[in-house]
Amino acid sequence: MSISTTFLHLALLLAASLSLAQGTFLERDESNRLPTPGEIELARQKTQEALNRLPDAPVIRQQFGGVTPRVEAMPRPLTPAPDIASIAEKFKSLGRGLASQKGAAPDLMVFVSLSMPREALARIIDQSERTGATLVFRGLKGDSMTRMGEEISALIGNRAVSAAIHPPAFQQFTITRVPVVVIARPEAGSVMDDGCSKPDTFIKVTGDVTLDYALDYIERKSPDWAAIARSFRMRLGGAAFQ
Repeated sequence: MSISTTFLHLALLLAASLSLAQGTFLERDESNRLPTPGEIELARQKTQEALNRLPDAPVIRQQFGGVTPRVEAMPRPLTPAPDIASIAEKFKSLGRGLASQKGAAPDLMVFVSLSMPREALARIIDQSERTGATLVFRGLKGDSMTRMGEEISALIGNRAVSAAIHPPAFQQFTITRVPVVVIARPEAGSVMDDGCSKPDTFIKVTGDVTLDYALDYIERKSPDWAAIARSFRMRLGGAAFQ
């Protein structure tokens, strides 16, 4: 197992532990709460058990001085991709009514699945790296964190792309098939009783199209979202579709 693959495993494991300790992001307002001591301890134990099973942990300790790699030592994209943990905290904090989130930038996400053709996934990954879009998966491959990490690592390789496993987001944006391109304002975190975001807080394009086409389509067809879509599309350096 390579060091880069281990980094991905650690990221997924830590994300899973965060979910256990804090609950999933984009949740209902009334569900926002701090984790109990028991939940925190359970998350810590599960993380430690998973880390102890990594075969090349001694190599990481030798090179990085610890099991968890130093964040500053990892490659950074030219266009910084959003950190899924920061997105989670931003959306959760909306439920707490924090005024500091006013004016926060919208997030670009692409909902995908490992069942999609590899050519389509490769194209999405390439464009996501340039736009800073986050890839969102519904669940684990074969209910295995290790297998899911290996699959995503094989797809992304050395690309600086953020990936998240978050089933509730599919309900939040009413996604039943992939791929789907979503632009969401921070207000999308305040979901309705059915677990869905209010329609005016996000926009999406469903279908096997390129990311630049989806952004151009939003720009042409949705005046309220045109400026936001254009700002993401310009990162790709492409001309508008006719």
